[in-house]
Amino acid sequence: MTPQISGSSLSAQARYAAGTREILESWFADAPIRDEYLIVDKGALAGTGAHSYSTTAAAS
Repeated sequence: MTPQISGSSLSAQARYAAGTREILESWFADAPIRDEYLIVDKGALAGTGAHSYSTTAAAS
């Protein structure tokens, strides 16, 4: 995971790094990842992703 950090503050970059570390630690420990970090889980929208994206294509 390599988040785009151009133009972000040092404190924001520290938060990104801490979040990335938490996600990886959860993954390797086979522990649940917090909903606010999830976009997709097992092929379906999950957590924040389920509220931020739709599964239907936009009409032209």
